[in-house]
Amino acid sequence: MRANLSAKLTLAFVLVALAGIVLVAILANRATAVSFQRYLLAGDTQRLQTLAEDIGLLYSEHGDWAGVNALLRDSDIGPEAGSGGYFLRVHDNSGQVVASRGGQGRPSIDFEQQVPIFSSDRQVGTLLAAPAGQGERAAEQFLASVNQALLWAGATAVLIALLLGILLARQLTRPLRRLTDAARGVAAGDFSQRVPVTRSDELGDLARDFNQMAGALETSEAARRQMLADTAHDLRTPISIMRSHLEAMLDGVFAPTPENLAVVHEETLLLSRLVEDVRTLSMAEAGQLPLALQKVDLAEQVQSAAAAFTPLAEADGITLRVALSAAPTVTADPARLQQVLANLLANALRYAPQGSSDQPEVQIELSTGDGRARISVTDNGPGLQPDQQVHVFDRFWRSDAARSRGEGGSGLGLAIARGIVEAHGGTIELSSTPGAGTTFTVSLPTTT
Repeated sequence: MRANLSAKLTLAFVLVALAGIVLVAILANRATAVSFQRYLLAGDTQRLQTLAEDIGLLYSEHGDWAGVNALLRDSDIGPEAGSGGYFLRVHDNSGQVVASRGGQGRPSIDFEQQVPIFSSDRQVGTLLAAPAGQGERAAEQFLASVNQALLWAGATAVLIALLLGILLARQLTRPLRRLTDAARGVAAGDFSQRVPVTRSDELGDLARDFNQMAGALETSEAARRQMLADTAHDLRTPISIMRSHLEAMLDGVFAPTPENLAVVHEETLLLSRLVEDVRTLSMAEAGQLPLALQKVDLAEQVQSAAAAFTPLAEADGITLRVALSAAPTVTADPARLQQVLANLLANALRYAPQGSSDQPEVQIELSTGDGRARISVTDNGPGLQPDQQVHVFDRFWRSDAARSRGEGGSGLGLAIARGIVEAHGGTIELSSTPGAGTTFTVSLPTTT
């Protein structure tokens, strides 16, 4: 059975707390034992020093060792049962034992402490002391009580760590569970899923990024559905015209004359162009648009595009101007660049006559700066309102929804132009003032 993240985090908290408690207990036990032994040793050393001074005074009074055994017997550091203490002996300066207490019958005793005995500032003997073993028992009892206290403290700390681990794990995993549920919803196709952002840490950043992703997917899905609907709508018109004319000719209503067949042929060409536009846009948005890259003289490209549209401009009474202030070279697909310029010029020529100026005019200008080449196409048409400008590069969008396809185009030209420019590593921008015209500016990196 797979353990969840909350259980793993709780276990991690408990293990960290347990490891810390064990380490602290070991260090505290060692430090306490050493300190306690030092404490006992310091106290016993002082008591032995006091006993040696008493023996020295007794020796000064009597001039011999008489009464020393009684003094040792009455001492509170002797080896009384259950009270700890030391085995005691008194040696004179020649090393002879003159008094003792405890230790009889033991073959060897290691007298660890030796305290000199003075009488009238002259050493007359030595007091020897050896632990009787009971002091160790007292130390062990003290350490046992300390260890028991550490055990209870450790158990309490582990319990607190467990409770805190559960609370913290729930706080950490709650947003993750929400993200998991929302991600499952998105995977199932519900792109409206969002998670509340209640934190300012990495989990909060993750929640915000997820919401942005879900929003982008929702927008993309809405655009995809709208594109399918628009494509179906735009395909329906030429198909309906072709079907009606063919059925009329089959029923004998229309004669299959070249004029009637030309209508069907024209709609076929329109349908073919629309399908090709949709295909080009799809490849551009997917980053799979094939490009035959080579070094291109932009001045020649601009002049070629202007020359192609000059007859159309003259026929409509539009002045088409070309302004070349530079002749930069870029790495690009010349055919795709011509497609971009054609879309921009056709759009400008379409709207220039609708402006308030007596003389409709379109200008295409080429300039350079900051390592980039800029092509601007400007018309003096009616311009665009701010709410219209945000939709200019949307698929199937037209400034006038009531405009017929024959007059307004498919609504894919500017979207295709943006896709082609971005595929070349460039940008395309719009600047428009209502009543004063519109300017589209294409920016491409120049070749050094």
